[in-house]
Amino acid sequence: MLTETSARLTGVPSIDLVALLPVIAPVVALLLILLADALRPGLRLPSDLIGLAGLLTAAGGVAYLALDGEDRNTACSGGFVVTTGQTGPTRLPESLSPAEFGFGCSYVVSDLTLAVQGIVLLGAVACLLLALNGPGAKDRTAHHTLLLATVAGATALAGARDLATLTVALETATLPTIGLIALRRDAQGAQAAVTMLLTAIASLGMLLLGIGLLFLATGSLYLFRIADVLAAGPDRPVLVVAVAGAVLSLAGIGFKVSLVPFHMWTPDTYAGAPLPIAAFLSTVSKAAGVSAAVVLLGIGLPALHEAWAPLIGILAVLTMTVGNLIALRQNVAVRLLAWSTVAQAGWVMLPFAAAGPSRDSVREATAGAIGYLLAYVVASLAVFAVVVLVARHHRSGEEHTLQTYRGLSRTEPVASAVLAFALLCLAGLPPGVMGLIAKVVALRPVVDAEVWPVAVIAALNVALALAYYLRWVALLVAPGDRSAPRWRLRPAEGIVLGGAAAGCLGLSVGAEVIAGLLPGILH
Repeated sequence: MLTETSARLTGVPSIDLVALLPVIAPVVALLLILLADALRPGLRLPSDLIGLAGLLTAAGGVAYLALDGEDRNTACSGGFVVTTGQTGPTRLPESLSPAEFGFGCSYVVSDLTLAVQGIVLLGAVACLLLALNGPGAKDRTAHHTLLLATVAGATALAGARDLATLTVALETATLPTIGLIALRRDAQGAQAAVTMLLTAIASLGMLLLGIGLLFLATGSLYLFRIADVLAAGPDRPVLVVAVAGAVLSLAGIGFKVSLVPFHMWTPDTYAGAPLPIAAFLSTVSKAAGVSAAVVLLGIGLPALHEAWAPLIGILAVLTMTVGNLIALRQNVAVRLLAWSTVAQAGWVMLPFAAAGPSRDSVREATAGAIGYLLAYVVASLAVFAVVVLVARHHRSGEEHTLQTYRGLSRTEPVASAVLAFALLCLAGLPPGVMGLIAKVVALRPVVDAEVWPVAVIAALNVALALAYYLRWVALLVAPGDRSAPRWRLRPAEGIVLGGAAAGCLGLSVGAEVIAGLLPGILH
C-alpha cells in the first residue's frame, strides 16, 4: 500500500517540437524581425517576408500535423517519484496513472487544436497583408512583432490543456493587441488602446480568481484531472467553489469574446484602431477567446454544465440581441461592423447553451461553435478587405459612412460583388449558403435539447440582422452620383480580397465542411 505524502518531478518534461511548430514558427519569425531591424533599421521588405514566412510555416505545421493523423501530447509531467516518509524516495509503480496525482500534459494536438490554429493563421495572414500598405504598419518592426506575438499566444491557446498554460496563452494573445491599436498614433488610437488595456486588466483579474477557485476545489491545474474530479461528484461545498470558479472564469473569457455585458470596449476600440487591426481583433482575437471558452468548458468543466449552460444561453441571446439592435442605428461602417461582431459572438457561443452531461452533447456543441467561427472569420475578412480599400481611397478615411458605398457596384463591380456576397453570408441568406448552414449548425444543438426560449430568440435575431446587412447591400446597387471611390488593387490587397471571396464561395458550395467539422473533437 502506497502512503504518498509528497511528489516531485525528476527531470524536465520532453518537448515535441513538431507538435509545437504552429506556436514556435511565429516566435522565431518575431525574433528574426527584431534581429534584422537591429542590423539594418528601417528596411520594410525583409520584415514583411519574415513575418509572412513565419505565419506560412506555422500553417504548414498545422497541415503536416493534420495529415499525420496522430494525437500528440507534449510538455507532459512524468518520471516523478513518491516519498513515503519511511523508506525514502520510491518510483511510482507503472500500475498507477499520473492523472491520479494531478499530473498530465500541458499541450495536446487534436482535431480541435488544429481547427482553431488553422482559423487563427488564416485570419493572421490576411490581416498582415491588409496592413502592409496602411498607416498602422509604418513601423514594421513594432507592428509585425506584436502581431506575431498575438498569433503565437492564440495558437498555443488552442492546444492548452492546463489552466496555467491557458491563462498565459490567452494573455499573450491579448496584451500585444494594445500596442497594435496604439499604432494609429493619434488621440483616438490612444483612447482605444487605454480602453483595451483596462478591459484586459479586468478580464485577467476575473480569470485568475476563477482559476484559483477551480484549483482550490479540484487540487489540480490539468483540465482532464479537473474533469475527473468534478465527474466523481464532490461534496456540496467543493461543488459550490467549483461553480463560482467556472462562472468567474467564463466572465473573464467573456471580455475577450465581447459577450454582453462584457462588450463595452468593442465599438470604441474597433473605431480607434487601424482598420486592419480592427479586422485582426474581429477574427484572430475572437478565435482566441472562443478557443479559451471551448477548451475550458468542453474539456475541463463538462460536469458543471447544469451551471454554465443556462448562463451561456442567457449571455448568447442577450449578446446577439443587443448587438443587432444597436447595429441597426449605426451609419459609420466600422462601428456597424463592431456591433455586428458583438452579435456574431452570441451565435458562436450559442451551441453551448444546449450542452448536456454526455460527451456527445459537448462534442456537438463544440463542433457547432467552431464551425460557425470558421464561417464568420472567412466572411468578416472579405467584408473588412473591402472596407479597408474604401477607407484608403475616400476623403473620410476610416470614419466613412455607409453612404460612401452608394453606387459602388458601378465604379468597382468586383469589390462590390465580394462585399455583397460576404454580407449575405453573415446574414445567412442565399447565395451565401455558408452563413445559412453555419446558423443551422449553431442552432441545431439548442433545438435538439428543446431549449425553446433560446431557439426562438435566436431565430428572431436572424431577422434583426437582415435589416442592416440588406441595407448595406442595397446601397451598393442604389443609384448615385458616381462619386463612389475608385482604386487600383495592390498585390497584397488583391490576394486578401480574392482569397476571402474564394473562401466564401468554396464554403458555400461545400457547406458540409462546416456541417461536419471536427468529427473527432475532444478525442
